[in-house]
Amino acid sequence: MLSISKWAVAAATTALSLATLAGSASASNDAHAPDRRGYVKRTEVIRLTSTGTGTTVVDNGAPGRGIGDQIIITANLFRRGISYGTEGAVCTRVAPDTTLCTGTFRLPLGQVTWQHLQTTRVGTPPSDFDLAVTGGTGSYATARGYGHVEAISQSGGALTLYLAR
Repeated sequence: MLSISKWAVAAATTALSLATLAGSASASNDAHAPDRRGYVKRTEVIRLTSTGTGTTVVDNGAPGRGIGDQIIITANLFRRGISYGTEGAVCTRVAPDTTLCTGTFRLPLGQVTWQHLQTTRVGTPPSDFDLAVTGGTGSYATARGYGHVEAISQSGGALTLYLAR
């Protein structure tokens, strides 16, 4: 196991920022294209904030920072300052300045899964990027969409989820 390095902070803030959603959940009246069954999907916008609860860095492969290293992150999620769920994420270094992150938000109505590939100079926290929503469970079982990360800090950030379901 490694001590937390600049890479770890950057990867941690990437994953935390993905879990960091700011504000409220609401259904939009803006319709998306009809799906194959003919009904119109609607976009639900969800904003939350997060507080990190754990970070572990795993040194895989050759000793020291390198491809294959991982950071595992957990966080509590909040909506309007009230507990709203949790997040778990794993980021794996796949190139010298690139991480592949996958994670899950556990929310009151189900889970939302996501992933993203981010290239950022080691030691520089990423910001203002999108992540792909890859699926979910419960009320989010048919969810698709994306999240937009707007801001990041070591303790959290801001993300808005746009879910078509």
